[in-house]
Amino acid sequence: MKVTALGIFTVAAEKQQDLVEAINRAGEVVRKFPGFLGSTLYASVDGTRVVNQSHWTSVERHDAVLEDPEAMALVEVMFAIAKLDPIICVERGEFNPA
Repeated sequence: MKVTALGIFTVAAEKQQDLVEAINRAGEVVRKFPGFLGSTLYASVDGTRVVNQSHWTSVERHDAVLEDPEAMALVEVMFAIAKLDPIICVERGEFNPA
């Protein structure tokens, strides 16, 4: 079952760009994992939030990243910059323009 991981970060506005760069570095590692389908990164206009939306073929494929030392070292960099509130979701609806 396809899942979406939402990484919702709260960050000091002056550190938002540092966080974006750290997530982009992690993305270069994560994109090589089996089951990774893609990711989109959003930065709030007020500078205090960053949302990373990634899609995976399964929860198990997503969780495999948590066992990888290189990926986890990059996650630690993110944790030093911002507070993370992660959510793993499944799609339950979609709306398109009429």
